[in-house]
Amino acid sequence: MNVASATITLVGFVFLSTNLVTSILLSKSCQSAPSLDLCRYMGVSSIGLVFLMLIFTLLELCIAISVSAIWYKASCFSSRGVGLFK
Repeated sequence: MNVASATITLVGFVFLSTNLVTSILLSKSCQSAPSLDLCRYMGVSSIGLVFLMLIFTLLELCIAISVSAIWYKASCFSSRGVGLFK
């Protein structure tokens, strides 16, 4: 399950990265909007939320990869019969 979580998180990271780039490009086109302040506020808040989600996605990816690595090491050592107390 951790490997699946890491894979899905990686896909989510790609989607959020493209969304962040798109939001940044769209916020630069606010000069022609009728309500300039509202357009800028919505752009900045959208970029901030996507950036926060990107940070949490990276944190989830790190946790999923580390738990998968720990599980893999534990399963390899337990299958060989090597341990500290044997």
